[in-house]
Amino acid sequence: MKYLFTLLCIGIMLYAGAQNRQRVNPLLKELTDQKDQQVLAAKLKTLEDSQKEEDVKLLADYYNATGNKQKNEEITKLIMTRFPNGAMAFDEAANNIYNERDPLANEKRLKALIATFSSNPALANNRMFNASRYYVAITFLGKNKPEKVKEYLEAITDTTYKTNAYSYAAREAIGTGDYVLGEQLIRKTFADVARRGNVNPADMVEYSRIAGHLFYLNGKYKEGFPYAKAAYDGKSLWKDVKPMYLDYLVANHDYKEAYPMMEEAIRTGNASAEVKAQFKNAYVAAKGSDAGFTEYEASLYTAMKESIKAELAKKMMNEQAFDFHITDLNGKAVSLSDFRGKTVVLDFWATWCAPCKASFPNMQAAVTKYKNDPNVVFLFIHTWETNNTPAKDAGSYIRDKKFTFNVLIDAKDPVTKANNAAVGYKLKGIPAKFIIDKNGKIRFNSLGGGAGGNDAFVEEISTMIELAKAA
Repeated sequence: MKYLFTLLCIGIMLYAGAQNRQRVNPLLKELTDQKDQQVLAAKLKTLEDSQKEEDVKLLADYYNATGNKQKNEEITKLIMTRFPNGAMAFDEAANNIYNERDPLANEKRLKALIATFSSNPALANNRMFNASRYYVAITFLGKNKPEKVKEYLEAITDTTYKTNAYSYAAREAIGTGDYVLGEQLIRKTFADVARRGNVNPADMVEYSRIAGHLFYLNGKYKEGFPYAKAAYDGKSLWKDVKPMYLDYLVANHDYKEAYPMMEEAIRTGNASAEVKAQFKNAYVAAKGSDAGFTEYEASLYTAMKESIKAELAKKMMNEQAFDFHITDLNGKAVSLSDFRGKTVVLDFWATWCAPCKASFPNMQAAVTKYKNDPNVVFLFIHTWETNNTPAKDAGSYIRDKKFTFNVLIDAKDPVTKANNAAVGYKLKGIPAKFIIDKNGKIRFNSLGGGAGGNDAFVEEISTMIELAKAA
């Protein structure tokens, strides 16, 4: 069953882009356009002495806009000290809840957030209170604490957001293996929808997609089929919907509709294990016997491989790779040049990136395939960290999931605050993969999870490796 998410983890880049598109604050523009240094100095001093947070925040924005990082940091600290119950302190506290992975620690953070900021009239109805309740709820997923998940979801005060929050948590429950709980949560969403009515059709398609996955994972193929069909007929943009719908057809032995879709899934490398296992039965149902099945099935796999190779041959590159200097999980220095003479696969990822982690089972299949080839190296580079313990978090995740990955840490430079390997490879998002030949030349790169199906994914990576080896 394929339910893994396929969206790119480009939140940081989208955030930066959104910031760039915002209209410039006219008060900030007035400051940056001021040519008279005495007038400017007086205005800056007035802002710094102000007892209004928005004034001091404008000063911080001015130093940021003019590239004075030291003064920007100095004024930011001043804001946090002078306005401990203000908007900036609130944003930081809410962000800490978002980044916290320990559910018990997050409970404490939420209680402190409410105690500290709920009395501020300017923040009383801030949506981040409810968002923080949601974030605390999902930190309990995978911890065998369903009652805690429900407690914090139920504490959400905005009824419309609560309906969506239940569906978001149900979606996250898929990734943590909480299928029974996830089904309960998505049922709550549909119960809320039935009570409220007048729901956005696009939301209903998404609710149906999540429900379809969960009912399938819980073995409820008859009950879940209408949800899968609603998502499929609703033309959901998620790439996992068509394979999910096909899995339902196969599970319910509807081979008449399933057979042509099964052919396409195998030919394109998108077939699930169940589709491949039942393909012969569907073939017999369609043809009347199994005559010619073995040859026909083999031809579909051959077509998949030839198609992937032809497409990749068109995309082959010849660019110098950046020779990064980063560390492994034990703090040992590692450089790309250490692997000169070998074909190197770089996979940039982060623990917060769902699509990165969704691709890891397929990446593990590729690693296993080449584990006895001394001339092929896989390096999984953790980058764009959001907390102070990236090595610990990355190492724990890889060990818990039992992946046999060589993990490197592209930590922020303490001075520039940049992730040097990410900058060197000009990352626009993650997951991002680079296949580098024995001479240090980039031969392929890709942004996102890669090919959609398990077979296609592994075949795509393998073909890129083989083409790079032959270069």
